[in-house]
Amino acid sequence: MVVKAAQNALAQSKEDKPADQELETKVSEETPALSLAGLQFFVADISQKTILWHEIGSQSFHSEVKDLQEAPSNLALRNLSPEDRKTILRLIQGAIRDGVAGPFDVGGGPDHRIPGIPFGAHRYELVDGRIVVICFPSIGEDENPGRIVLGLAPILQHFVASSNRVVLLVDNFGYVRFASDGFVKTFQIEDARLIIGRNIAHIQKRVGRTIVSLALGALTRRASASGRGKFLLASNDAIELTYEAMHFRIGGTVGGVLFSAGRIGGDVDFLKVFEICSAPMLVINTKSKMIIAANKAAMKTYHLTNEIMDSKPVTDILLHPNNYSSLLGAAQSETEVPMSIPVNILNGQTKKKRFRAMLIDKDSKEPKLVLETRS
Repeated sequence: MVVKAAQNALAQSKEDKPADQELETKVSEETPALSLAGLQFFVADISQKTILWHEIGSQSFHSEVKDLQEAPSNLALRNLSPEDRKTILRLIQGAIRDGVAGPFDVGGGPDHRIPGIPFGAHRYELVDGRIVVICFPSIGEDENPGRIVLGLAPILQHFVASSNRVVLLVDNFGYVRFASDGFVKTFQIEDARLIIGRNIAHIQKRVGRTIVSLALGALTRRASASGRGKFLLASNDAIELTYEAMHFRIGGTVGGVLFSAGRIGGDVDFLKVFEICSAPMLVINTKSKMIIAANKAAMKTYHLTNEIMDSKPVTDILLHPNNYSSLLGAAQSETEVPMSIPVNILNGQTKKKRFRAMLIDKDSKEPKLVLETRS
């Protein structure tokens, strides 16, 4: 099925692309690069020296559905290690010579502390005589550990993202698939994209050696672990956590280690903190201008209901568009001084309120504007 899908994708790519189009050989930000995390298959076009590949969208950091991507072979593989590039080249050459090659481990790293992703390859001749090699994760005819269980990845991703604990998900092959905000902050990761899609054995300098040893140990022993201990961070600092490293496997093909930890003093449900805060607080999606959260104090002060919040943007019920823009500008400039803004309260009154405006999720496609009412 993977081979057939790759053949269809190759045919589609050929139809969409003019025959006389020259490939750009200069590296730019727009030039895609192949990633092993979420890779479904790739096709090497021998004569044109290009690689066409497909990655599962839900495996990427922003859940972007990348669909088919194509780049010159030297650029497509630029983010892989030299050893992985050599292995892929050996796989392709073997398929050209013998028709079938592999499986060869890719992504295990030079130390091979844990297995890489096994890739097999098949040679395929197009109607115009061109030869392509189709490569995909496989260890044989009966099993395919590289295949993604449909619907599982988004579920795991949303579970990790919504957790207020320190959560990290590492797959069977040792690749970091998802990390919660709590993990990124607690382990002092500058940017989550520096660890997502990377083999945990290769990012010890970013996450510290304790979590690496714990994850690799759980994968190797195929056993869970729990306890309380100090975790060394990359900054040489240490933090004490109560943790569980849960090894899991589904159907013999998909699994990994789910690391979940909390502070020694206990966990905090910040939604409850938000609700009991005496100052009225609103959270607004800056793209849709819809109120996506309001604590009890805000609901009471502004006479809001869930039905109203779900049906109208904030500029239609509470704030004039110009005043909303002023608050958004203050948040973007990180102004600490509260702004006095008239609010159309839903009981028919208009009162001036002092707002402190802040932005969260700035790097996402839909940043959130937080409005805190000051007395």
